Amino acid sequence: MKFDMNLNSKPRGAFTLIELLVVIAIIAILAAMLLPALAKAKQKGQSTVCLNDLKQVGLAMLMFADENEDMVPRGTAGNSRRWWLEFMPYVPEGGTERDYRNIRIFMCPSYPIPKNTPNKKQVVTYVVNAWDFTSTRDTVGYEQLGLSKITDFRQPADSAYLLDNEDNTWRPIVTGFRDPQTALNDVWHANHLPYDSSGKRLSNDRRIAAARHSVGSNILYLDGHAGYRAAKQIRTDLFRKQKL
Repeated sequence: MKFDMNLNSKPRGAFTLIELLVVIAIIAILAAMLLPALAKAKQKGQSTVCLNDLKQVGLAMLMFADENEDMVPRGTAGNSRRWWLEFMPYVPEGGTERDYRNIRIFMCPSYPIPKNTPNKKQVVTYVVNAWDFTSTRDTVGYEQLGLSKITDFRQPADSAYLLDNEDNTWRPIVTGFRDPQTALNDVWHANHLPYDSSGKRLSNDRRIAAARHSVGSNILYLDGHAGYRAAKQIRTDLFRKQKL
């Protein structure tokens, strides 16, 4: 009878500790390479959903205007009707003032909803163009409340209507009709833009997101189409009825 006296032999198929560590290191490297790509793909997908939702709201806006003598809702202060309430009968999900639990179309999927939000389905994360000017040379303007004619905008394809709302502790979101503050979801001042006139400094009171999607915001324009624009390219002229 022969005995195998080779004490250095090891079972076939077994891994040494070094080999196992090498495999783990390779997996970690691959994960580090893939995760940013997956995160980017997720962000791109959310941006696409946001744009599609804005297009649906754009259809609601145009249908509302068609039935209301070309008028669309603007500013959200005081007793003026909120734009999202006006559009509810025209959006696919439907809803009423007191019950819009199923409405998701007014919420950008990229918006970082706080964990303590009562009902994440009842959220409005867009701001409306409520900026009006006394003339083409007026650089200050004022808040336009209530309804105004969509036909007053001479270049609707280059005039913003809805934009992504900035997120932070000072920016309220609308979670339901009982919210104490629903009057700040509009844009009517230079400080509400993402950047100052130089394009170098973030505005402290910005209402438009500086980096919701990449480095900018998705926008619904008054002709009904939706598109992306870098935050530094969101300027006063985008809100004017008549441009220079």
